Amino acid sequence: MIYPNILIDITTTATHRPDILFRTIDSFTERMLTPVIDKCRLIINVDPVGDETTTSKILSIIQLFFKYYHVRFTKQPSFPKAFIWCWSQVIAPWVLNIEEDWELLVKTDVLSMIKIMEEEPDLAILRLPFKPSRKTQKNWSTHYPWTGKYYECPAGKRLEMGFCGHPSLIRSDFVHGTVPWLDDTKNPEKQFHHGEPMLMREILKYRYGCWGKDGEDAYVRDIGREWMAKNGWAKKGSKAFFTEWEKVE
Repeated sequence: MIYPNILIDITTTATHRPDILFRTIDSFTERMLTPVIDKCRLIINVDPVGDETTTSKILSIIQLFFKYYHVRFTKQPSFPKAFIWCWSQVIAPWVLNIEEDWELLVKTDVLSMIKIMEEEPDLAILRLPFKPSRKTQKNWSTHYPWTGKYYECPAGKRLEMGFCGHPSLIRSDFVHGTVPWLDDTKNPEKQFHHGEPMLMREILKYRYGCWGKDGEDAYVRDIGREWMAKNGWAKKGSKAFFTEWEKVE
């Protein structure tokens, strides 16, 4: 299919959680994507975790919000395969990477984000903050200093902190340059920190930032953990390195 004039590809790894998916898509389309919604395409991989009878409901949610979309329902769940498939479909100049269970809490000026990244060609990612912003933006144990436009990952922390799975606007050159080096048997997020040498080389080409400014609250929150506990699903093995889901009693 030919997709005319697509500005942003939204890459989403998902499961059979239609209520969670609706909240996520609704929040991002209303609070961030409204000015460009006709130039967006959703790329979504849906793994068979949860109630698989919801396939039609998930499709109806996608069609409610997006004119352009590319959806894949899989028979075997695999987070790495889902992630790599989504990134391999990217054709737009900009990518909004969102896992299905993040809710956007505040109005976010995506056109300003794009403008800044156009002005700074080596800025690969602007992540949406999941903690309040102050004079610095804290990402785990690392403090990002304010540049006057956004918070920037310190140069010495690019391999460690440059990429994570939190909602982020990403330059498509970064996606195209890194996805060929991802291993579909390992957690993709961890590979961006300890992966193939060629992947590490691609990461070091760029700078990385976090959106927001002093005095603002968190932009996003995780809304999936409660569902997992209630419905008896968990990330198999180490949560940080997980590749598959498992049903628990």
